[in-house]
Amino acid sequence: MRVKGQMIAFGLIYTAYVAYYIAQKNYAFWLQALIDKEDWKAEDVGAFGSAFQISSGASKLLNGPFVDSMSPTVALAGSLAVIGVCNGLMFRIPAFSINISLWAINGVFQGVGWPALARIFIAWFPDKTTRGTWYSLLSTNQNVGSTLVPLLMPTLMSFGGWKAALWIPCGVSLAMSLVLFALLKDQPEANDDSEMKSKSSGGQGDAGGSQVKDTTKGKESEDISAEDEKMDFYMTCFRLTLLGAAYFFISIIRQGIGDWSTVALKEEKGFTTSQTSSCLVMLEVGAFIGGLAGGVASDRFFKGRRGPVMCVFSFLCIPLIYLAFIEVNILSTLDPTMVTSGLYALIGFCSFAPHVLIGLFARELAPKYASTAGGFVKALGQLGGSFAGAPLSKVVSSYPEGGWKVAATIW
Repeated sequence: MRVKGQMIAFGLIYTAYVAYYIAQKNYAFWLQALIDKEDWKAEDVGAFGSAFQISSGASKLLNGPFVDSMSPTVALAGSLAVIGVCNGLMFRIPAFSINISLWAINGVFQGVGWPALARIFIAWFPDKTTRGTWYSLLSTNQNVGSTLVPLLMPTLMSFGGWKAALWIPCGVSLAMSLVLFALLKDQPEANDDSEMKSKSSGGQGDAGGSQVKDTTKGKESEDISAEDEKMDFYMTCFRLTLLGAAYFFISIIRQGIGDWSTVALKEEKGFTTSQTSSCLVMLEVGAFIGGLAGGVASDRFFKGRRGPVMCVFSFLCIPLIYLAFIEVNILSTLDPTMVTSGLYALIGFCSFAPHVLIGLFARELAPKYASTAGGFVKALGQLGGSFAGAPLSKVVSSYPEGGWKVAATIW
């Protein structure tokens, strides 16, 4: 019964965040439509991306205590409903200020999703020795959502026009919100919860009728000095700041490539929408595998240490971006679509593992305030992602020749 409840909860939160991602990654498709069909300037369209990243980052920074103090299921399902409404209302009125405000509101409530989901996950999966693997598997919901968008949107937009890129996520979000309200539980029932905690502690505890407490250890723990507690607090803050800085730079890469490939590959390599979609799918396929590999490697080879895996994977992004966007002629004798798709898969593989593990590491550093710690780190990541919006488009437009190579150099 316990395992069945775990799997149901896992399936629901997994599918929920797929819906979240569909309702934000659609941006890459209506972005291109606004430039091509509505004659919007790239700088104006890029402002939507920056507004989303800034509002989502601020939300993740500030909503931690809010999410920690309420039902995570209500937060998860309620936010998804608001996100659906925002997507459904976009561009019904052709006013820049109204539409960018709606997209920013989408960002605010997108920022609630992962903290709420993480609380539910930690409640249902208390065993730290296997949590990294399960968390990495859970994080692949982002790849599934990001893959479904380029797979389905071109076809749906060919039947319903470019606004189908907004209406479809609206319907998916609202439907999933109702399912969550009806079926998802914040945590296991009392009996299941005690069984899982017993398993995670190796079956030790009160079993066998032992009620005697080790008063010596209890006294020692109470005697921890205020100075030690203060030092522990400062060290935790320092580590979280380092994680946030790492997330900042990883997000510039992931958001820049994910949001602007439809434009960059068309302008630099003459790719069609179909070719670009293939590259974006491979980016997410690589990320799917990389996220799983990172979690398993940190559990199995580094005994729960996340840092070494994050460093290795991040470093490997450098030569891959160089080959994909800067020195493209090195592999010019091969099919460009195949080469670019392969490089995108490898970039996804190497960039997504740090993305996954940074969030988990932050929550493990401050388990009592998991949503707050994760929100702080995510906020710095979103700030990095905001640089992939209007600032990036400004850099590209400042260099009419080779603008995207300059952007890739920044990545």
